[in-house]
Formats: sequence, structure tokens, C-alpha cells
Amino acid sequence: MTKKLPFLSVLIFIAMASIAQKGPFKGYRFTLDLNRVQNDRLKVELRTPPVDGTSITYHIPKIVPGMYSIDDFGRYVEHFEAFDKNGHMLPVKRADVNSWKIAHANKLFKIVYQVNDTYDDRLTDQVVFEPGGSDIQKDTVFVINLHCFLGYFENMKDIPYQLTVIHPVKMYGSTALTDENNSPTQDRFTAENYNRIVDNPIMYNIPDTTVIAIGKSKVLVSVYSPNKIINSGFIARKLSSLLQAQTKYLGGKLPVDKYAFIIFLSDKPSLSGSEGALEHSYSSLYYMSERDSAQLGNDFVDDAAHEFFHIITPLSIHSDKIQYFNFAEPDMSEHLWLYEGSTEYHAHMVQEKYGLISPQELLNRLSEMITSSRTYYNDTVPFTRMSSEVVNTYKNQFQNVYEKGALIAMCLDIKLLQLSGGKYGFVDMMKDLSLRYGKQKGFKDEELFGEIGKLTFPEIKKFLEQYVSGNQPLPLDQVFQSVGVNWIPVLETKDSLFTIGGFKRHYNPDSKRYVVVDTAGMDAMGRALGYHEGDEIISVNGQDFVALPERIFLADFQASAGKELVVKVARKNGEGIQDTIKLKAAQLKCPINKYNVLEFSQTATPDQFKLRSVWLKPNGIQVN
Repeated sequence: MTKKLPFLSVLIFIAMASIAQKGPFKGYRFTLDLNRVQNDRLKVELRTPPVDGTSITYHIPKIVPGMYSIDDFGRYVEHFEAFDKNGHMLPVKRADVNSWKIAHANKLFKIVYQVNDTYDDRLTDQVVFEPGGSDIQKDTVFVINLHCFLGYFENMKDIPYQLTVIHPVKMYGSTALTDENNSPTQDRFTAENYNRIVDNPIMYNIPDTTVIAIGKSKVLVSVYSPNKIINSGFIARKLSSLLQAQTKYLGGKLPVDKYAFIIFLSDKPSLSGSEGALEHSYSSLYYMSERDSAQLGNDFVDDAAHEFFHIITPLSIHSDKIQYFNFAEPDMSEHLWLYEGSTEYHAHMVQEKYGLISPQELLNRLSEMITSSRTYYNDTVPFTRMSSEVVNTYKNQFQNVYEKGALIAMCLDIKLLQLSGGKYGFVDMMKDLSLRYGKQKGFKDEELFGEIGKLTFPEIKKFLEQYVSGNQPLPLDQVFQSVGVNWIPVLETKDSLFTIGGFKRHYNPDSKRYVVVDTAGMDAMGRALGYHEGDEIISVNGQDFVALPERIFLADFQASAGKELVVKVARKNGEGIQDTIKLKAAQLKCPINKYNVLEFSQTATPDQFKLRSVWLKPNGIQVN
């Protein structure tokens, strides 16, 4: 899952395509009726395609592209029944949590089941990250990620899909799909296969939409704000300058004719403890807390810049493991640095290159990435290994794709410009990879570095092998020096502030808490409280530490700091059982040290200044 804390983000690839059929439709024919909701459950009806054999297995995904977690969407399916054309029930056996085995398959005509929504699932610890889940609120709003509702027969994913959605006349379905039905109460969508239909989320609500014209492309902005605090016009105005800059960055023309920003705002804490988006080929679905427009606007733009750039990776550049994604048993690609890391890098560079942020603000953001990457994550794990094992072994390291992944792209950009005398950078490499592969062809994971070496320089292949598939820390000092940027690992200041301890921590997605992983660098507040390594933070002064985005939590914490700090932690006892312990100490301000400070050198050499100028100036990348 493209998960970012506090703003999670996440990647789904597979191009959307609508198809024209001559004669009777011969694929899957699904119907969802939004008027018939019972206890936040939607009924799904499937008129099945012709099948052969004595039995067949129907699947709901275990995992979907971009989520990077085992979610078992089949656990939300209830009352699964199969029928022949005369309405007689066929024997069904649940094979596992995500699969149903149907007997007498050659007689199969229709399948019916109910789907519960994920947003209200408070009965399990296996919480689905909200942008990849579903919300069913009758007559109010429906968040429909189609992988939650639609399934496929074993070995029958590559045939056409048709989806009919019956909805209240007052509701509108926001999606990148094309409605082929002119009815005010029915929408009909088609796609050429399962991968393509589930790559397109839909949100139904009383419409609040704005369309932005970018050249010949149309960008839909759709918002659900329960208390009407935010509207689509506001978001569209915030997006407009960014989209214009991104269009220039992409060579003056968007590689898509239609794109949808689908934004669900919540006035309740999320079950995942986070907020963010799930990226798709032609849309992105956002789950964010409903808040004041001044707070939301800038946060949304920063992250929308990231999501939108997924039209480069993985839409135009991706592994064959994404091209032929296995929804039942994950086989993850090694190259999250490319899909998420380079996308994050593009998102910041486009803002600097076209005047949306200053060059120093870019350095500040890179500084935060260095600190986060080296403080909260294991810098010795090869990034390719972390990526391929991100679902299990290295799920706690996933967030680093937005930190170290972006820094990898930065290093490559600067090194490419240096080796080419300023004539060939990271965006040029992405253009060449797009031409080499494109939307319909995936690369072999193990061959990518060799192909990049052929397209660029042998030194780049060596860099990737040493720092991406190898376990060496990135050569940041050398890279920054080449563009005349001073890197100061620790800078003492005269400022101070209230803290909760200054310990090194990781996020545990299983417990949904931060875990103290290193107490060696704790400040005086941390020593006074007495944290132990392995402590899981439950609450700070009675407030859940992960219920809000961290930046909001810490701002509130500074404003409300009192005389005593009470931190509730879960700590394992001698038997390995977690006890709840209260740590108490008088609040005190601790000196602030700034880490990984980046500054433009005032004594840069002509060569350093020249390379810096090329790195930061506007450029264009055109993808196919």
C-alpha cells in the first residue's frame, strides 16, 4: 500500500479502457443497486459468462496493486449464493477467505452476494487503508473501490466486464470511466478485463464537481465534504497552477485525455489512523480529514502532485509483475524506488522548477527526507529487497519509499546531469524508459538496471547496484557537493520546545502505534519519562498519538503544553505479555537541534554553480 504517515499515499497501475461490443455482451455483467442498502451492505448481482467443467472457483482479491498489504477483501463478502438459469441454487463451498468453489459450473447463470463496507469495520485488527476500501452510507455517499465488490473466475480475468450501477436520481458517480447509459438513475461502465475495471474507483454523492481544462485534457475534481467546509471549486483553484506546471514538466501535453481527483473528506477519525490516497492510472482517490481550507489546501496540493505523477510510473514504466498482477498471491516488484520514490521526487521538483516553491524550500524538503529516512528506517536494507518483501518482512519499512526513494531519484538526477555535461537528466531517462517499454509492456525486474545502464552510463548501473540493490548509504555528501550545497548533519540552535521524548521510533502497522526502537538519543524529557526500547505509545496526555496527522498533533501539543506529561505505553513484561504503563514527568523544554540542514554554498565554484542551475531550471519530459 502506498502508505504515508501522516499522509499515506499509495500506487495502482493498469490502464482504463472502455470497449464497444457488437451483439449480446458475453463477459461478466455486474449490477449494484445503491437504492437497496441493508445495514451498510450492498447487494452484488453477477450474470456470469459461460463456464465449463464440473466446478469453478470465484475470487475476490487478497491484495491489490498499490496497497502493499494483505487485505483479504473476501472477508467482507456475505451470503454468497449461486444459481442456474431456472433459479435453482447450486452447491457452493467457501475454499478460503477470498474464494468460493461452485459445483455444476456448466449450469451456472447468476451469483448473488452482499458486501459490507470497510470504513466501519471496528471488529478486526486487519484494517483496510481507507483510500483502498469502501464506504456505504445510504442516500449520502458511496465510496466504491471496485476490487471490494467485483471478483473473477479462476483463469478468466481477461474477458470483458460490464458494470451497471442503479443510483438515486440526486446522486452522481465521479470516476474516470465513461458512463455509456444516458439514464438519470443508471450508469453503465465497460472495460476489457478485470485489471482495468478495478483500476477505476467511483464515488457517488450529491454532486460537487468542477472540471479543469488543461489543453485538450479534462480534469475532474469531485469532493464529498460532510459539513460543506470544502468544495470542489476551492480544490480546483488550488490544483490549477500545479496542473499547469505539471503539464509543462511533461512536455506541454498530458498523456491522458481524462483524469479524476476523487476526494472523500471525513469528520471522524480514520480506523487506520492515517489519511492519504490510492493512485490509479487515470484517477486518484483521497481520504482526508475534513478541516479548515487553509490547513487542507497546501497539504492536498503537495500530495496531489505526487499522485498525479503516477501517470509516468507505473502507467508508462512498470514491471511485468504489475502488468500481470496476481490478486490472489502477491509477487511484488523490486522497484518501489522507481514507482513511488521517483514520483515523490517529481512532485517536489515540478513545484520548484515552475515557481510554486523556492529553491530553499526544496532543500528543506530534501532535508526532512534525509532525517526521516535515517532516523526511522533501516538504511542498510537493500531497497530492492525491501520492495520485493514489503508485504511481509519489511512492511514496517514501507514509508521509506517516500523518503530514501525520492533521494535515490535526486542522486540519479544530479549524477546523470554531471556525467552528461548538463544535457541529460532523470526526466530524460524516464522518457527513454517510457519509449523502451510504454503502457503495454513491462520490464523484467532483474533486467532493469542493465537496461538503464545501456540507456545512460555504466556509472549509473554501478550506482544502482551499489546503493539500491546494495546496502551502502547514499553518497549524499558527494552528490550535494557537486551542486554547491552544504550538508550539515547536526546544527545546534538557541531555540527550545516541549517534546514527548525525542526517541527514535517506527510505526507498527499491526498495532497501529509508534514503537520506541532506540533510546540512545533521547532528550531530557525522554530520560525523565523513562522509555524502554519496544514501548508502544498508546496516548499522550490522553490523546491517541496516531489519531491525527503528526504535524497537527504536535502543533496542538505545543499549544496545550501543561505542567505534567503523561504518556501511556504498552510494555512487555517478563512473560512477553504487554502491560499498560503510565509514564509521568514534569514537562520541560528541550534544546532544538536541526538535523541534515541543507544550504546553498555562497562560495560555489563555477562548475558547481553551472550544474546546480541545470538541476533546478525548468525542463520537459514527454511520456508515451
